[in-house]
Amino acid sequence: MSENYESMASELLQVNERMLQVPNRQQLAKLTKGECFVLNYLLTHNVQAHPGDLSKGLAVSTARIAALLNRMEEKRLISRLPDPCNNRQVIVSLSPHGLELIQEIRREVLAAAAQMLERLGPEDAREYIRIQKKIISNVTSK
Repeated sequence: MSENYESMASELLQVNERMLQVPNRQQLAKLTKGECFVLNYLLTHNVQAHPGDLSKGLAVSTARIAALLNRMEEKRLISRLPDPCNNRQVIVSLSPHGLELIQEIRREVLAAAAQMLERLGPEDAREYIRIQKKIISNVTSK
């Protein structure tokens, strides 16, 4: 008996909603509200970027990035300085506090992922990773 893909998609959405209720994920979601994505982007892009690059890289509007950067600057997670190559541009950089925070978040996420994979067992963990890679490949190849 072949299962209907719509019912499978519905089940997947329910599973993903339950994943967001896991205590570590709830805490992370409340803490960051987009800040984690910006901090991680900066960490993986030479610790600095132009706001326009952040907007494109994170697929959000420039207005959303501006509001997010304002909030992050108030929290001293980032700094904004004039671009020495172009006075009309600003460069966003990770502050020492922002760098420390994103490194801690990445350690926590890595530990949680390792724990999840360990609970799956080696065979299921490899299969889960294989399927995730296939999903990403299918989404990015379009």
